[in-house]
Amino acid sequence: MNCEPGPPVTCTDLQDVQPLQPGESIFMFVPVDTPTGAPAAVINQATVTGGAAASATATETTVISPSPALFGFHEFNAAITEADGTAASQAGAHPYQMTVNFNLNNIATASGSVPPAANAKDITANLPRGVVVNPQVTAKCTEHQLEQNPVACPDASAVGTVQVTVGLNTFPSGQTAALYNMVPSPGVPAEFGFDAAALGIFVHLRGQVRTGQDYGLSASAHEILQFGNVLGASVTLWGNPSDPSHDAQRGHCVLPGGTCAVERENKALLTMPSACSGPLTTTISGDSWQNPGTFIGAESQSRDSLGNLTGVGGCQALDFSPSLRVQPDTTAADSPSGLSVDLHLPQEGLTNPSGLAEANLKAATVTLPEGLVVDPSAANGLAACSSAQIDLKGAAAANCPEASKIGTVEVDTPLLDHPLPGAVYLAAQGDNPFHSLLALYIAVNDPQTGVVIKLAGKVEPNPVTGQLTATFNENPQLPFEDLKLNFFGGPRAALTTPPTCGAKATTTVLSPWSAPQGEDAHPTDSLQITSGAGGSPCATTEAGLANRPAFEAGTAIPIAGSYSPFVLKVNRENGSQRISSIDTTLPEGLLGRLAGIPYCSDAAIAAAAGTSGVAEQASPSCPPASEVGTVNVGAGSGTPYYVQGHAYLAGPYKGAPLSLAIITPAVAGPFDLGTVAVRTALYVNETTAQIHAVSDAIPSILQGIPLDVRSIALNLNRPNFTLNPTNCSAMAVLGSTTSTLGQVAPLSNRFQVGGCNGLEFAPKLKLQLKGSTQRGKNPALKAVLTQSPGQANISRVAVTLPKSEFIDNRHINNPCTRVEFNAGSGNGAECPAKSILGYAKAYTPILGQPLQGPVYFRSNGGERELPDLVASLSGQVHLNVVGFIDSVHHKGSEVSRTRNTFAMVPDAPVSRFVLNLKGGKKGLLQNSANLCKVSNVAHVSLRGQNGKVHDLNPKIANQCGKKKHHAKKGKGKKHK
Repeated sequence: MNCEPGPPVTCTDLQDVQPLQPGESIFMFVPVDTPTGAPAAVINQATVTGGAAASATATETTVISPSPALFGFHEFNAAITEADGTAASQAGAHPYQMTVNFNLNNIATASGSVPPAANAKDITANLPRGVVVNPQVTAKCTEHQLEQNPVACPDASAVGTVQVTVGLNTFPSGQTAALYNMVPSPGVPAEFGFDAAALGIFVHLRGQVRTGQDYGLSASAHEILQFGNVLGASVTLWGNPSDPSHDAQRGHCVLPGGTCAVERENKALLTMPSACSGPLTTTISGDSWQNPGTFIGAESQSRDSLGNLTGVGGCQALDFSPSLRVQPDTTAADSPSGLSVDLHLPQEGLTNPSGLAEANLKAATVTLPEGLVVDPSAANGLAACSSAQIDLKGAAAANCPEASKIGTVEVDTPLLDHPLPGAVYLAAQGDNPFHSLLALYIAVNDPQTGVVIKLAGKVEPNPVTGQLTATFNENPQLPFEDLKLNFFGGPRAALTTPPTCGAKATTTVLSPWSAPQGEDAHPTDSLQITSGAGGSPCATTEAGLANRPAFEAGTAIPIAGSYSPFVLKVNRENGSQRISSIDTTLPEGLLGRLAGIPYCSDAAIAAAAGTSGVAEQASPSCPPASEVGTVNVGAGSGTPYYVQGHAYLAGPYKGAPLSLAIITPAVAGPFDLGTVAVRTALYVNETTAQIHAVSDAIPSILQGIPLDVRSIALNLNRPNFTLNPTNCSAMAVLGSTTSTLGQVAPLSNRFQVGGCNGLEFAPKLKLQLKGSTQRGKNPALKAVLTQSPGQANISRVAVTLPKSEFIDNRHINNPCTRVEFNAGSGNGAECPAKSILGYAKAYTPILGQPLQGPVYFRSNGGERELPDLVASLSGQVHLNVVGFIDSVHHKGSEVSRTRNTFAMVPDAPVSRFVLNLKGGKKGLLQNSANLCKVSNVAHVSLRGQNGKVHDLNPKIANQCGKKKHHAKKGKGKKHK
């Protein structure tokens, strides 16, 4: 080599050199002095000529500093080239070779040696995203074979060369070694090894996937020996290791020369990315023994021979032909089901050196058939995986709870000799990359190779139908042949099958990394539902499904007149129509004790509907004092998941005087779907006090999750709330359910209490006439009925007045008509004032305040000779107690007597009933004789709800015998 002093220093190698084979290099070392005042950076230039090829020039910048160089890379470049040395640029193609070259910062010593600034400890090279190295295409060398002297690795396991530059002597020296494809160590997916400088220093380049980053491939050399003062290295991987052009450098022929031919497998080791983009970036990082853990990096971008940046193109030439199989593990309708998914990508082109690889999958959107929806049964024992536990940006395997595992995953890739195992986990609601209700994690963890892959997919349920669409974006740009997902089945399956039979299609939008030049694919699959649930006949429409819910209702302690919890249960079988609302009519006399119970306000109910389920559980919106019971709702086609809510007494609603607010936190396993508030109007029959409960629509879907309600159990278990009738006749709890399709199913359950004969029945009645006792006058009447607690309730009262009292026909010409009675707000609000005969007040222990109101004279449309006596009693509820007025003759007497009969008294406890009828000009009654001269005894016949009769003959009190008080006349003075 001839050098001319500079500046610039120019050295020329004038010796004839053997033709360089692809991948080979010439090593030149030129010592120079750097005088004081030298620039901070100088540019070195090297030119190669000859070989009937155009000359090539490369430059490199060298930093000059009076301070000793620190550990780092003063040169780093990576190139992926074709056989002619040009930069490889075709997407999915198999380049001739890839070379990664680095040189470390060095320093000059007084002895003239050139050691590195610090000794390298760990070096990692990160290949461009999408560049694939396939270790399965060649034979493999064992560690035992590598460490033989000489190396005994099979030549067919050679995949390239390594030239290591060391600073053992005054001048740096480099020697080329064969690079072998090794049987990987445990926990490593791929491993290459070589004997550095033929000194018995065995170096291993261990492959890894950049988990939590871009999922590109990397190779690392760890615990590099300080012996030898490594200054740099150049690693070359062959695109087709069995290609004849590598025979002279393959395996044992790398040093002595000659050729080492092997069987021509013609399988590609290297594959270009399937994404078209700008320059490919390769990075390197390393630390030193002197400062371990402090990593220094460098990067290199792909360039052509002129130094221009180059990228990847030709994506439109790549094939992308995925196929899909999606099948449930049952063909029965409306049943819990697992699901098997197999996404297949052909990979024949991955190993064909002259072909193009299949484009890798970038994004997948899969829409399941309508009706194949989330099954609430899955919430039993289910947990969720938090963002911290999956740690998508971290390199470690997922640490999700076992209870959040809803399936398994298996990935078949041509890059490994066995499938990669993994799991499918449910992501925590809100605590996921999409902040969504539903999300999935696919977590691959293969201890054998150390490969860890963690992907997040957003699952979007249709808010109306619940149809599921799952999307996984930015999937690793790595080849796989089959991605198999298996979602668990059984009674806690994550999914439930469609309710009707027939073919159901799964659709997809699959995008390749070659997009937008490469087109999306839309493979589909169809599943068949061939039978109804449990082997029942198949329905082709939801309207054809059965609508026969089971129904139970009654009191826990059916003893007449006692308090007892009331339980109502409705449930439906798989394969039946979904319940939308419930309408129930209770037996007469089955009542609730409202006294002392405050209402849950409309504002509180609205607040509950707008709060989360967890918040409602922690702090109920309605006051505890208004709670009258609980509700348990079972949901799901498998083992139902039960949620508990509370029933609160609420005020008027939809024209009813009372209502129930049934508030249920929709918290199921790890899910919080909010709080469901269903209002049930409680209509009270104004004649019988019978309760008719009509619920609002029960939600069928929340945030896209079909509730799939299977059972509803209402338990009115507040102490001393539900009161049994005192009538022991056989009755029934009646009602109906309305399905989500509007079809009505009748409900009926026999109801009967016992113990009526043990109830006493002894009401008392006092009657009093006030006003003039003279014949022809109109006295006022006051009747006071009392009854002790614990007796049978009254069913009928007939009061026959003595013959001394009869109806004054002059005062019955202005009755209120039925039309007037029902007009306006009803219950006599529009009746004429003249039709008001008096006032009534009823006291009952089941209400906090008495019912009271005017007594009307109301016509009955000719059904009876005389108009009716109607007490319109208002309060917490409204009742109209109707009395029929007629005349009766006692046996043996021609004289008629006036009778009023309350024939339909509600089966409700009344402690005191006061009836006041006006006297005087508006009085209904008229004396037929001087009351002080005749007997005034009434006859009263009372009948209890238990059938017992109690007759009374009370004497009617009047004004007779009472002295009139007159003012004393003073004595006047006589005047003369």
